[in-house]
Amino acid sequence: MMKIRSMNTEYQKLKASYLPEKPQSEQLSDKEKILDKYLSDMKKQADVLYFDNNPYGVIEWNDKEDIHKELYRFCHDMPKGGDLHTHDHTMISYDRFLDIIKNNAFISLNENTYGKLYTEYSADLPSDALSVKQALETGLISDSELNELLVINDSEKIDNYWKKLENLFYATDDFYNDVSIMEKIWEEGFRSCYEKGIQLLEIRDWGIEDDLFNTIRIRTIREAYYRVRKDHHDFLVRIIGCSGKNNNNTIDSACKTLSSFIKLSKTIKDEFDPDNPEEFIIGLDLANEEDNSRPLSDYAQFLMSDEVVNSGLRLFLHCGESLRTDNNSVVDAYLLNSYRVGHAMNLYRFPDLMKKYKEKNIAIEVCLMSNYRLGYVKDLRLHPALQYLINGIPIVLCSDDGLFIAKAPLVDDFYTAILCWDLSLADIKSICRNSITYSGLSQKEIDRLMNSWIKKWDEFVEKQLELLG
Repeated sequence: MMKIRSMNTEYQKLKASYLPEKPQSEQLSDKEKILDKYLSDMKKQADVLYFDNNPYGVIEWNDKEDIHKELYRFCHDMPKGGDLHTHDHTMISYDRFLDIIKNNAFISLNENTYGKLYTEYSADLPSDALSVKQALETGLISDSELNELLVINDSEKIDNYWKKLENLFYATDDFYNDVSIMEKIWEEGFRSCYEKGIQLLEIRDWGIEDDLFNTIRIRTIREAYYRVRKDHHDFLVRIIGCSGKNNNNTIDSACKTLSSFIKLSKTIKDEFDPDNPEEFIIGLDLANEEDNSRPLSDYAQFLMSDEVVNSGLRLFLHCGESLRTDNNSVVDAYLLNSYRVGHAMNLYRFPDLMKKYKEKNIAIEVCLMSNYRLGYVKDLRLHPALQYLINGIPIVLCSDDGLFIAKAPLVDDFYTAILCWDLSLADIKSICRNSITYSGLSQKEIDRLMNSWIKKWDEFVEKQLELLG
């Protein structure tokens, strides 16, 4: 009997040596350990509610089962640090967006432009367009139909998810020329983010070859941000200037757009505290669907030029958002010294490069709900970013195009990560901390924001324990 027990012990030790172990950089207090146990129990209860061979992590679950509602509330209330990858105005949730456009926008219901939104002063406003409020009140379109037009959800069978996403940006692009509406959307989006425990937004703002247009747009974002910061002094917004790399945009045009952001970065600062101005435009990026775009290497000459290198702006490059085996943009991002990278879903195909990312502390912006809604991952338990986490590559969770893909941007991403990756409280705390450590802020701002986040985190733990009784 003793021999069998000894064999079992040795066997278990041997087996444990092959099992992956996530780095535990966060030490938990006694109170956090109690909350960690509660979180673990919630996940176990959630696990029994799904069939093992079905895709797992569908966000609509939070409306169906009490345990999922409780876990979702936990994710909503949790201080998350920063959302470092969100595009333009899409950090706002659909319900808050709808509250604004009901009274400020028109909708086309004719066959050719069905679902496109317009401003009152649009030169292209169709003669038969109705205010969104009127269309809803008269029943010409229902709440659920409007939601289906503006949000990618699980009930849809879509042949081309990227085409759907592009159509959603097209449906709302008329707002870009209306400062008053965009300012309302940004301000409401910023307020809703703060309510969800987000203290920092780094926005990929899409520019054009027009300094005046870019100036007005960035100043409008800054004004909306200032109004929110008056109420919440620990809230920050930063801009990453972005241009397109698809075939509709020439290389020259994309580079000129990025040059515009470089010029504006020298004059448009965060001057909320006029005695201590900070950078407002912090970096550059190139985006679009990778499988239908030029490779990053086509832009290498510009991105490595003195104009960019001496600008003081960092690169935050989209790369590896592809299922193609010949996509190697994660290599370009590394060679171009990208400070963080967006997505990097196929980095796992380059084992030696993964080690380089880890050695250089290149953080990966992981956008779970976006990857899921756009069809890159059918089951989020299989998302490659879990391997990056296990292998010690820093990751941050981000919302990407939250308005079009999530019920509550970033809340949904944490919810699915906790469920699908079996995250501990230490894992979650580390990911939140990363979103400040690997932000584009100055070290002074990082220290100040980190202290604020730690205080909020401790208050969150206390409150959760009070709810547990």
